[in-house]
Amino acid sequence: MRPIIHRAHTVTPPGPNPTTVSLDEYIEQESVHMTAEKLRQLSGMTCQMREKLTTEQARQHFDLHEATDVLVRLLESEEVAKCSDPLPLSLAEAGVAATYLLKGVDLIPDWIPEIGLTDDARVLSCAMHRNPDLFAKYGNQDTKAHS
Repeated sequence: MRPIIHRAHTVTPPGPNPTTVSLDEYIEQESVHMTAEKLRQLSGMTCQMREKLTTEQARQHFDLHEATDVLVRLLESEEVAKCSDPLPLSLAEAGVAATYLLKGVDLIPDWIPEIGLTDDARVLSCAMHRNPDLFAKYGNQDTKAHS
């Protein structure tokens, strides 16, 4: 099976007056609400993030696996353990991505076969592309070991 890499650039958040926004706008809007305390709470949920990758539909989302691995390493890092408010933008945006990943019912509910994790994969991918420093620092540890 060929891995899926997603390219959609917009999202329509749920709510009484839904409007379509770019993924960048969504991440920017949500990042202002991320705090050091929330980020540390997310660090206690890395098992749930890893669990999401064990589902059959997750296997087809290469970018979801890669971005989740980065998020887990970041959330388990000393950097998150010692962070304080105001958060650096990269940490706030990583927190937004982690929060989105943990939602079961989001733009496309995770239980919908084949497409349920598509939006999760795209939000995480966008957050990683917006913050290449995090990807470089917490990216594939196997690749770094062989460099």
